[in-house]
Amino acid sequence: MNYRGVLFDLDGTLLNTLPDLTFISNKTMEEAGFPTHTEEEVKWYIGNGVELLFSRSLPKDVKLSEEEYQTLYAKMRANYLKYQNRLTRLYEGVQEMLEELKAMGVKTAIVTNKMDSAAKEVQEKYFPGLIDYSIGARDDLKLKPHPDQGMEAMKVLGLTPEECIYVGDSDTDVETGNNLGMPTLAVTWGFRGEEFLREHGAVHIIDRPEQIVDFIKYTERI
Repeated sequence: MNYRGVLFDLDGTLLNTLPDLTFISNKTMEEAGFPTHTEEEVKWYIGNGVELLFSRSLPKDVKLSEEEYQTLYAKMRANYLKYQNRLTRLYEGVQEMLEELKAMGVKTAIVTNKMDSAAKEVQEKYFPGLIDYSIGARDDLKLKPHPDQGMEAMKVLGLTPEECIYVGDSDTDVETGNNLGMPTLAVTWGFRGEEFLREHGAVHIIDRPEQIVDFIKYTERI
């Protein structure tokens, strides 16, 4: 076994959060009297934290004062914390993949631009005993694709970039893995798809969670 740790993106990688994120976005827009969006539209707003999801959900021509913006954004955060786990589910094969990694002694962490408190709540709800650590958006760390969060996760796990791989579903994740200096496995079951991932520099593309285990077992360090 050549790698000892896996850093996972969350939304679109381990969990299908799209139904809940669409509901949260649309509820916030409805409360402001703005148009809502389809799941297909919202999936392109996801990946860079709740504030970007919020700003991308706003009508393109809307003019808000700073006070109006912050008031509505606070509603979005409140809706996010209240409704984030209504319809969210693990992708098929994720549970089994995590169980096998744990049995192999591989250390794991969630590295996400989701709010830190929400990331830890999700870890406890969906992955009890299966994931060692989670880190989300914190004031003292820059968001992905900056390497801050990933470096903090490795520090907690006692690992180096050479010992880890990164797994995610977006161009942000490909860039994150590159910035961390580790191989990135780009998954096709998430919010972007193979063609988009290849266009944005993905080298290692996988279609099933068990391929993560195979990569850990059989791939020489890159």
